[in-house]
Amino acid sequence: MYLGIAVLLATTADTRTTHVHTAEGLVAAVRSAADGDTILIGEGTYDLPRSLWIESKSHLTLRGAPEDATKVVLRGGGWQGGDPKDVIVVRGSDHVTISHLTIAEARLYGVKVEGVDGLRNPSEIHIDHCRFIDVGTRAVKGTATQDGLHMDGGSVRHCYFENTRTPDADWLFDGDYVSSIDMMYLDGWTFADNEFRNIKGANGGGRGAIFIWNQSRRVIVERNRFVGCDRSIAFGNPSEPTNYEDGTLHNYDGIIRNNVIVAGADKGIELVWLENVLVAHNSVYCPIPRSRGIHAFQRVHGLRMVNNLVHGRVETEGDVTDEGNVVGDIAGYFVDAAAGDLRLTDDALDAFGAGSRVDAAAADIKGVARGDRVDIGAHQRP
Repeated sequence: MYLGIAVLLATTADTRTTHVHTAEGLVAAVRSAADGDTILIGEGTYDLPRSLWIESKSHLTLRGAPEDATKVVLRGGGWQGGDPKDVIVVRGSDHVTISHLTIAEARLYGVKVEGVDGLRNPSEIHIDHCRFIDVGTRAVKGTATQDGLHMDGGSVRHCYFENTRTPDADWLFDGDYVSSIDMMYLDGWTFADNEFRNIKGANGGGRGAIFIWNQSRRVIVERNRFVGCDRSIAFGNPSEPTNYEDGTLHNYDGIIRNNVIVAGADKGIELVWLENVLVAHNSVYCPIPRSRGIHAFQRVHGLRMVNNLVHGRVETEGDVTDEGNVVGDIAGYFVDAAAGDLRLTDDALDAFGAGSRVDAAAADIKGVARGDRVDIGAHQRP
């Protein structure tokens, strides 16, 4: 049987490049991949017969050959729950890159990065230039082993996340158990330059489009855009995780900076159970001004909120430092909030040059240096 696999020897003896053109060939190529391999997936739509298992691999690349995610589509068993329910599962592996793919139509997970007892914890897992469309539970999920070892040094960059439908009310938690990125026990991960649209639950209680929790450390969330998600960024969870270790928090030493949020039914940024976290230069627009653009509560230690621009309310409790934030009914400050364009208009007079310098946010969402006159929010006028 033709599997649609072509293997080309690379320039070194211990690596190879494999070209695949069929779903069965892709499954076989991933299963048989050696450390250092690159698997290039040809243009087309691949209805996967089973999940792609990347297990006990090192320095493996899985990439769409055209380097255009719209041209290479990996489909699971469907939003309603056919098999496979997960598209890609990464276990016991390190230095894995997944790029330039569309991952769509799966009931559970698009990419599951899974800590498993008996295997080394995943590390240096990088997902970039991918599209995640209609993944019913989590587009990217990260779990940990019971021994609580961290997953070190990964990233999700330049990806697009969108659901075109909402879960039924009879799904988990009355249809609200939906998110894009839900990961725990991370250390040194970055989530940057992504876009999230319409990540919603059945009742407006969807989880954070980026949801980081359970003893995560040194996580950076920056330069992302969110439009119409029930909750956009959630650092922490107001409840204990499974196998909770007494006295621990959800996030330590993290940064949330230069994000643009047009909020949905719930909050823009939720901050819970954390220590030493910086939230700086985010622009948040709540369509209803009485809604909470930023909400910090429960076991908040050393939270610094600086130069954020919020059309809506900010509510905090605990150990919070508040510097230079502009908050209130400021709808006229933004170019086109409905379209997700939160650049400043000429009406944003108290935002121009009103901020204090933050070394950890020296440039804006577009990379423009902030110089001596620091504008409030994610966008700096050149």
